[in-house]
Amino acid sequence: MDRKYGLAIVEDRQHLLDLLISFFSISKFFDLQLTANSYEALIADWKSQPIDIVLSDIGLPGKSGIETTWYIKRRAPEVQVVMFTVIEDKDAVFQALCAGASGYLLKGTPLPQIEERLLEVMNGGSVMSPQVARLVFNHFTPSQSSAKYRKTEQLTPREIEIVSMLKGGASYKMVANTLFVSVDTVKYHTRNIYQKLQVSSRVELILKYK
Repeated sequence: MDRKYGLAIVEDRQHLLDLLISFFSISKFFDLQLTANSYEALIADWKSQPIDIVLSDIGLPGKSGIETTWYIKRRAPEVQVVMFTVIEDKDAVFQALCAGASGYLLKGTPLPQIEERLLEVMNGGSVMSPQVARLVFNHFTPSQSSAKYRKTEQLTPREIEIVSMLKGGASYKMVANTLFVSVDTVKYHTRNIYQKLQVSSRVELILKYK
């Protein structure tokens, strides 16, 4: 490789952005050209920096990471985009892929692995965290995912954590603070839990999930 790949990072959680900046500032493979905490900040600050790949949170304030991906691919189709999120959601995965994303990594992925995955994308690959790959696989295996088979009632480890806290009387804000996520993320997971368990309230959840 004659030069490092130009990297931009879009992430609204400052402590996580700081970690990424610290790691990629000394990367042998990437040259950190731009950081932003929102779609709006990205388009305001992206001038003539040579960017090859963007690592973008999906749950940004204002316009989402999916809209950010649409903007990037319209402005510079050759730039690769990898989504970076806590959300394990099939619809979000496919919206991101339709927007032109080349990968979808979950937050919590170790920093060296993130670097490896970004290199894979720059070498022509497409990357996904195992949990996300399983969502895609299930989408293309309707014989397994149809007819309300029992998998629909299997909760992810994160959803089980949230159920446990909700059963204990924790508020959405308390759950969010404990898991270091936003209240909206907790609400998103709770909606998925309700749908999987076919309940519509915390009382029904406690009775259903013992």
